[in-house]
Amino acid sequence: MNALIVADGDVPDRADVDRLLAPDGTDLVIAADGGALKAQGLGLRPDVVVGDADSLPQAAIAELRAAGVEVIVHPAAKDESDTELAVREALARGATTVTVIGAFGGGRLEHTIANLLLLAMPELAGVEARLADGASVVRILAPGRSLTLHGRRGDLVSLLPLAPRVEGVVTHGLEYALEDEALTQGPARGLSNVMTSDSATVSLRAGRLLVVHTVAHI
Repeated sequence: MNALIVADGDVPDRADVDRLLAPDGTDLVIAADGGALKAQGLGLRPDVVVGDADSLPQAAIAELRAAGVEVIVHPAAKDESDTELAVREALARGATTVTVIGAFGGGRLEHTIANLLLLAMPELAGVEARLADGASVVRILAPGRSLTLHGRRGDLVSLLPLAPRVEGVVTHGLEYALEDEALTQGPARGLSNVMTSDSATVSLRAGRLLVVHTVAHI
């Protein structure tokens, strides 16, 4: 099951969303609180809305419910962000792939950072999860696994450690190759590598990497 989550940050335009979801489309649309309004602005009808309703007016909630949308309101005093609640709702409904848009921007840097770190949730192990805007897609790469990126020559790929030291990084199809090498938190060595063809692969032996694939400007 392919789930699309619309958070309340900056969302790409509809054409970018459609390209992102092709060819499999989406089976489930979940909005995180005010993300419901962002989804409607894209012409997307949420199947469910979750959050604490701090960025979703009561009139909008009433309209959504009248249209048959399930709206789940959580207490404002909670441990989870609205986007985390949306991710957990997607998993509870059987999602095997999760794409989050609207996870960046919105005037709250800490929300952007927290949303990026949601990819490290243990519950997402074995799930294809990614955060995306109009230009970039962010994934986590776990030990012993390989990630193939499909794009075009000149696209940028950044490898950012989520552990103090990431071991055994191997890349193919990138201009600055890594061959069983280490990356450490702090230094920006893994920033802005360049694809040399329409695909590239990254693998590692220990630690975890945030892998950011950014489409080159035409």
